[in-house]
Amino acid sequence: MAVRVVACVVACGALGLPGATVRAEDAPVSSQLTVADITLGPRVSGPARSPESLAGRVVVLEFWGVSCPPCLKNMPALESLHRQLGRQGLVVIGAHAQQAEPEEIAEVVEQLGVTFTIVERAVVDGGMDFPGIPHCMVFDHTGVCVYRGHPRRAHEAIVEAVRSSPASVLDGRPLVMLAPLGRHLHDESAFGAVLVKARSLAASKDAATAAEARFVVERLEDYGDRLVSAAKASADEDPLRAVHYAGRCSVAFRGTDIGQDAADMLRGWKQDRGFQERLLAARRAEAVAAERGVPVVR
Repeated sequence: MAVRVVACVVACGALGLPGATVRAEDAPVSSQLTVADITLGPRVSGPARSPESLAGRVVVLEFWGVSCPPCLKNMPALESLHRQLGRQGLVVIGAHAQQAEPEEIAEVVEQLGVTFTIVERAVVDGGMDFPGIPHCMVFDHTGVCVYRGHPRRAHEAIVEAVRSSPASVLDGRPLVMLAPLGRHLHDESAFGAVLVKARSLAASKDAATAAEARFVVERLEDYGDRLVSAAKASADEDPLRAVHYAGRCSVAFRGTDIGQDAADMLRGWKQDRGFQERLLAARRAEAVAAERGVPVVR
């Protein structure tokens, strides 16, 4: 079942042409295209995406093909963007654009070490007029198309779109009174310092400042609680995942009660023999997977 989503599109592979490799040409930016024009097909691998989860985000959707060398060459660059900017709100989605079975697509994705979302196909209503591949459409967090052209010239537009967007933790809401503070929220390691400041500003005599500060506190506390909950829920079945989330939380919220809870959790696990045994076994299994070239997703 197709899913309509917000998207920033990097297109590789002529749609519906098996094995095709076509040259790409830049197209003029068109404010006529919006995120409502994007339709995604069934998911092959990676995190599931929905319109709600992508609200206010900059998203990369790459049309690519297993028989398209330029497409395959560009996938590591997208994976790099995914890893570097994912915590700042960027979402990367790869849409296959040639004829291939889902199993074949999944096999190539695994070989490439791609961990972002892969879907079988995608269509941009009114935007499939590009003459060749690869082709990139960039939509900012408001859903407006700000760039169309070759992927290698899209990097600056993507980075600028992420930098200019509200931090993902704010669910797309821009800050006005606390705009300078909001800019720090693109860096997860600053969450603790921002939370401390926002808690103090929540008592401001200025109603607008206080209201915005309370919103920031609410969003940050919710984010921290989700990290702690994810760590606790993974402790028995996936100790590596548990340590990952607890570690992220302790660093992101250093200097706050949330960060202290995560740090206490980590200390408790260090003294838990059963947990340490599971953790050692998981690390050995991960090392074996790494030797086989299997990507690890957290």
